[in-house]
Amino acid sequence: MEKKNKNNKKIAIIALALIAVSAALFVVRGHNSSKITTIAFYGIGEREANGIIAEIERITPEKKFNFVKLENDKDTKAKSADKEFEKKIEDSDASLVFVKSGRNVKGAIKLAKKKSQYTRGISEEMPTSIRAAIVKDDIGLTAIPVLGDHMEIDIDMVAFRNSGMEGISTWEDIENLAVFQKRYVDFPIVFAGKDPELAMDVFGAFTEALSGTDEYESAVKIMNANSGETFNAPRLARLLTEKSDDPLFRTVLHLKNLYKKGLLNPNTFNLTKADVNAFARARIASIIIMSLDDHRNYSYEVISRFSSIYFPSKFPAGERKFVAPLTYAIPLSKNESVHDIISALVSTESQEKVSSSTGLAPVLSHSRTPDKQASDVRRWVAATDAPLSGFSKDTNLTKTQQIQLVAELAALITAK
Repeated sequence: MEKKNKNNKKIAIIALALIAVSAALFVVRGHNSSKITTIAFYGIGEREANGIIAEIERITPEKKFNFVKLENDKDTKAKSADKEFEKKIEDSDASLVFVKSGRNVKGAIKLAKKKSQYTRGISEEMPTSIRAAIVKDDIGLTAIPVLGDHMEIDIDMVAFRNSGMEGISTWEDIENLAVFQKRYVDFPIVFAGKDPELAMDVFGAFTEALSGTDEYESAVKIMNANSGETFNAPRLARLLTEKSDDPLFRTVLHLKNLYKKGLLNPNTFNLTKADVNAFARARIASIIIMSLDDHRNYSYEVISRFSSIYFPSKFPAGERKFVAPLTYAIPLSKNESVHDIISALVSTESQEKVSSSTGLAPVLSHSRTPDKQASDVRRWVAATDAPLSGFSKDTNLTKTQQIQLVAELAALITAK
């Protein structure tokens, strides 16, 4: 009898232990299943991030997410910046990250290949140039474009109609319009040259248009090779512009000619985006170089007078790559909900909504757009090759280095 009681006690203890283990396993599973998924935005503007967040919340009303907006330290040296990027993403514990094309997306891809890849299909509605920009390998996709920006030239249509010109499709046309406008404004052409990122991307857009994509890529290589501890802005400017076959030679020469003719505002490299916006409001600028994203910061009353065009070039469309930075979605988890979000964001319905809320161009061919500008950007990029990201994003130059290089190039352009 006593032996039987001892056996019963042993069985009871074992049973309690099994129950305790089961409960512990349930708690662990329950904790994991209820864990809130983190979605990070790295170097993405406020309006764009908020537009994407609103759409994610619309398509997943039953789920909660932790949205984190991370800023990159643009003064960190290139190698350190890459490590900092990876550390910030790792520390955020993000399952999905949105980044702009260029160097940052390459860092995110390294993380994606370690953790997860997108293995679902992509809509045939995505044009060839955007499909070419998808980052993939034998396993799946690691970076999927969801929105597009673009460096553009905005023309005051009142000025254009008053000029009697039939159209604007060449640099000669742009110059002729500027010469006509000199009757009414002192300096018709302007851009926010004090903003180093914008100035770098303006230089990049001119280089692609005037010298071609090979010269653009050559400039990126030269900048990256000279971005380390031995960085010297005057020397780098010479390497880029000194000889007639240097990659930025035509860019600097073209801008210098506009400056000498009194067409480019002499204060261009001291002007902020707010200054240029004020110039547009006051009607003292007729031709403004900006990004599509910047275009959205103007009031409708002001910007409705302008119509955007792409940078003209003698190169045929098939040989061109516009400076049109893409926003990528990069999965860092095999969580199905993450992949559901990416699939939804590249669907026609979501593309229409995020394009409308952000003002940027959709990446699908036939989804509706908020206006002609976004529609034109999509059409222009679709007619060319996979877009470029701009010198500000394609190179390893820090913000301080960009400021110094822009100053050197500006000095060459405005030299008497």
